Amino acid sequence: MTELSQSARSFRSLVEDESSFLRTCEGGDPGTPDKPSVWLLGIEPGWSLADEAADQKGDATYETQQEAYSVELQLTWPFNQKAFKLLSALNGGRPEDYREFALAARPFEQGSNGYFKANLFPEPFNKVGTWDTATAQNTGFASKEEYRTWMRENRFRVLQAWIHRCRPSLVIGCGLTHISDFLAITGTSQMPAARHVEVNGHSKRFHISTGGTVPIAVIPHLTGGSHSLNSNASIALVAEQIRSELSQAEKSSPPILAL
Repeated sequence: MTELSQSARSFRSLVEDESSFLRTCEGGDPGTPDKPSVWLLGIEPGWSLADEAADQKGDATYETQQEAYSVELQLTWPFNQKAFKLLSALNGGRPEDYREFALAARPFEQGSNGYFKANLFPEPFNKVGTWDTATAQNTGFASKEEYRTWMRENRFRVLQAWIHRCRPSLVIGCGLTHISDFLAITGTSQMPAARHVEVNGHSKRFHISTGGTVPIAVIPHLTGGSHSLNSNASIALVAEQIRSELSQAEKSSPPILAL
């Protein structure tokens, strides 16, 4: 067996340490059972060419904004713009008002309340299929498949523990290709039936379940092709069905998504 580098040992130690979980996430408020948050979970963090350029340049302003996960910085990212549209609609507003919603609610920002953002797999990449020599050295995994297998056995245990501890009012999983992973970490034993909305002739599939540890909605990716949630209309329709399902499940409780 090849000996792990120090960086690989540190990486694995961080990921499997439950007390260090928040360090592997983007930001926000994980919440408590008394004051639950909405969790937005992606597959893995993005890493754009602009991010790489700013990192190599040592841009102090960018680094400060990145560390705080400031809303102003998030508003420059297409994925987070769509996320804000979805959260605005889930909160009873319109996707079109995402900017006003974001500046008022400050989702995922350091010190904010009510919203939390993380990923199934913590290593950032420009593309989902990416794996390179540097990443292999830093993580100790020869392939992305090997990396994900280890994460499912170690990080998912940590995710499950935090979800059980914080009891988010809703977990939103972005990415239908990983629906089994999202269901696993929320203790959802049965595959929920597929739902569909159609916008401009394109069907959008998603799943909602309230039968696990916490409610889960697994939706298409927020940026992408014709079957993703790539329009205000599709985001509004999906948000409406999620709200309706949660309302039926919690008829005796206050609206769980209110600001």
